[in-house]
Amino acid sequence: MVFMPFPLYFWDYAHICTHQSFAMKHIVIPFSVIVLSLVACQNASKQKLVGKWQAVSITEDGSPMPIPVEVVGFEFFPNGYYNFRSTIEYKEAGTFDVKGGLLYTLDTINEASTQKSVQIVAVNLDSMTLRMNSEGKEQIVKLKKVK
Repeated sequence: MVFMPFPLYFWDYAHICTHQSFAMKHIVIPFSVIVLSLVACQNASKQKLVGKWQAVSITEDGSPMPIPVEVVGFEFFPNGYYNFRSTIEYKEAGTFDVKGGLLYTLDTINEASTQKSVQIVAVNLDSMTLRMNSEGKEQIVKLKKVK
């Protein structure tokens, strides 16, 4: 005899089979679809970043920053690597990932680098907005895709 929870113990075999079919149709399959969709969305978000991005505006606490935005940009590659360039000839290169609406980067060329994260506020085919915190000040970087 197979042990079953109390309510199922007294049901006939045909009803148990129907119950399992119900569970499969209404619980297992929808749950699987949701999980696969979340994984696909994560990969899709990462794929949306692939390409070359140029900053068009940078604000700090709502005010434009007095820097030449044309020198700030990212390039994301399909293999999970990125390049970053900024003012005063600052450069980074390393790996990136996207999880839960955050862009994680790990610079592998500068010494003592740690993983950084910024919020992806919006991303589509030709524009992206990133939000970050720099020494307690909110910075918003808006970028356009150039390649």
